Amino acid sequence: MQHKWFNMILTIVGLYATCVYNAVPICAQSFEFGGKRKKETIKFTQVKNLIIIPVYINEKGPYNFLLDTGVGQMIITDTTFAKDLSLVNSRTVKVQGYGLGEGIEALLTRNIKARVGHAVINNIPTAVFKNDVFNLSSYLGIKIHGILGYYFFNSFIVRVNYVGQQISFYQHGSVIKHKGIALPMKIVNAKPYIHAVVNMPNLINTNINLLVDNGSSHSLMMESIDNKPIPLPRHTIPANLGVGINGEIKGAMGRVDSLKIHDLKFAAMLAGFPEFSEERNLNDGIQRNGTLGAEILRHFLVTFDYLHELLYLKRRSPYQRKTEHDMSGMEIYIDNETVAEKKQAVEGYYVGRIEKGSPAELSGIQAGDQLRSIDFRSISTYSLNDLTELLKERDGKQLIIELQRKKEMVIVILRLKRRI
Repeated sequence: MQHKWFNMILTIVGLYATCVYNAVPICAQSFEFGGKRKKETIKFTQVKNLIIIPVYINEKGPYNFLLDTGVGQMIITDTTFAKDLSLVNSRTVKVQGYGLGEGIEALLTRNIKARVGHAVINNIPTAVFKNDVFNLSSYLGIKIHGILGYYFFNSFIVRVNYVGQQISFYQHGSVIKHKGIALPMKIVNAKPYIHAVVNMPNLINTNINLLVDNGSSHSLMMESIDNKPIPLPRHTIPANLGVGINGEIKGAMGRVDSLKIHDLKFAAMLAGFPEFSEERNLNDGIQRNGTLGAEILRHFLVTFDYLHELLYLKRRSPYQRKTEHDMSGMEIYIDNETVAEKKQAVEGYYVGRIEKGSPAELSGIQAGDQLRSIDFRSISTYSLNDLTELLKERDGKQLIIELQRKKEMVIVILRLKRRI
């Protein structure tokens, strides 16, 4: 049974999948509208802060792709694609990334045409993974075929409306009214970076360089300072922070006292602290201290202008003063066999790893249990977003959970507890 923990922060698709980029240099290809069209708006599906758009590959589809500022080449994660694509002049490379274990093999090709709405790009550099290391379909409960990033964002001025779940993209040179504050943004090796100021123990009013990664569902990831480990906050808990090309990313969850981006200030922000790696920034060509993720971006109308290296942020929804982490201590995954094309899985939620001493362990929940109902409401009525929010809703909240344990039905009372 293949699975991926959905309580784990999905950071690594944005952070580390781009190591493929260095194998084939970024070149001049771009998406283009045909005729007189200069702009287009499409709807997207939002799951756990992530953006899923329809993409046509060689005029077949639509296929579900994550739209991710953290990747350079287009990445095809659905391994069945290799059978359907005519991968002429492709070559196999060993892809290395951040995480445990060895790298994986991918086919590099330019023999692919991609279309988003009416915008088309020919010969887009693409990495076709031979193994689906991210297993995004299980993580998101919807079939995911790949990841699209730099080539789309670099082709247009791209405006993301998280509230309306729409993306508008404008041909460069279009006269548009920019909304929100304008932040200088530097594009390095196909990825966008901004400056911020962080406050936490041993780092007072410290300037940091952050990758803007809308393909990461977290708020903030703190990686290194002066190529040394970030000093941890006073209180942290061990955590699996996601999965990279090479495997799991381990580290800790904690909080920074504050983060300031221009005039925007965020207090007691939840942050992940991955285990330190000196090699992490080698592929980026820039000293990166961390990443700013979609948990923050989703509260804004976000406009990316890669050509002029500007990021516009206009607040659209209230930002919670204190972001919350999972309060159950259990990781939940989806049986991959229950993920149907374009449909969310139902009744396929299982318990994976349980943290020692956590509320889940104290309640008697065991790894391998299948969730059947919560507070007498069938699990089939919950989406992934519903479950994620429920398990971090309120300190002290009690949940009555019905579980199937092999052939036995078990009922437990889970009391949520804030651990950070």
